[in-house]
Amino acid sequence: MQQIRLHSGGKTLSLTAGDYRAKIVTVGAGLAELTYQGCHLVIPHNPEEMPPAHLGKVLVPWPNRIANGCYRYQGQEFQLPVNEHASRAAIHGFLAWRDWQVADAAPNNVTLTAFLPPSYGYPFSLFTTVIYSLDREKGLSVEIISENAGQLPAPYGAGIHPYLTCNLSPVDNYRVQIPAKQVFAVDSRSNPTSLHPAQELDLDFSLPRTIGTRKIDHTFKTDTRTWEVNITDPEQGLTVTLCADQPWLQIYSGEKLNRQGLAVEPMSCPPNAFNSAIDLIYLQPGKRHRLFLSIKGERQEPGIQ
Repeated sequence: MQQIRLHSGGKTLSLTAGDYRAKIVTVGAGLAELTYQGCHLVIPHNPEEMPPAHLGKVLVPWPNRIANGCYRYQGQEFQLPVNEHASRAAIHGFLAWRDWQVADAAPNNVTLTAFLPPSYGYPFSLFTTVIYSLDREKGLSVEIISENAGQLPAPYGAGIHPYLTCNLSPVDNYRVQIPAKQVFAVDSRSNPTSLHPAQELDLDFSLPRTIGTRKIDHTFKTDTRTWEVNITDPEQGLTVTLCADQPWLQIYSGEKLNRQGLAVEPMSCPPNAFNSAIDLIYLQPGKRHRLFLSIKGERQEPGIQ
């Protein structure tokens, strides 16, 4: 029987499979903790407290940001709440701070659901399901499935905000591999400007490379639709791998979290897609969009690269 605790973060659901342990919170359908053989694979947070920096949250109906919280769709202008005042942007959708419903729960999986009703800034209706599954061999898998429950085509994007970590060690030591050779430059407000070869911005991690003191907060265009990012701490002999099936990826070196992990955020579209229309999904009534990712850990002898 799944044990569920109620607190300010909603409910906490604990999953277990082999050497893996996970904690899921219903607020934001968030990933609060994931460990392998006792080592943290994502930066954890206390489930009873509001996490900083959108730790582990599901991002629907848009990931990242919409500049000035304003967009035009089918000839009409819409205004969203600006919830990041430094950049004057609407960030990370509506569902990151909603309390989701528990549709099903078992020792190694949980299904959460949320209904997003129409609002003045987003007059569309969505029903979203998130399924977390833990497997002793494959680690954690996550599915985010949204269905247009309304009568109008809806502009839509999805993402999720895990921070990968090698047991909370500094990211400066990580060897990172990112399957992307194009990246957006950003302006002073972290808004994307133009797409560049990653090498031009010294952000080419297509071959494993140590992060060092670099500060990264950029959007990468992945080379293939299905891809994986690897981070390795050679001193610990710990590798964390995230696999996903989306065309965009936000990487952030975690300055807000003392650089203890690397945000690796699969996204269906880049920032400000509601305005640029780049890979924006026009979700038709009754149709669904699915985002999949998995996270697993691997141990080897320390010092082997």
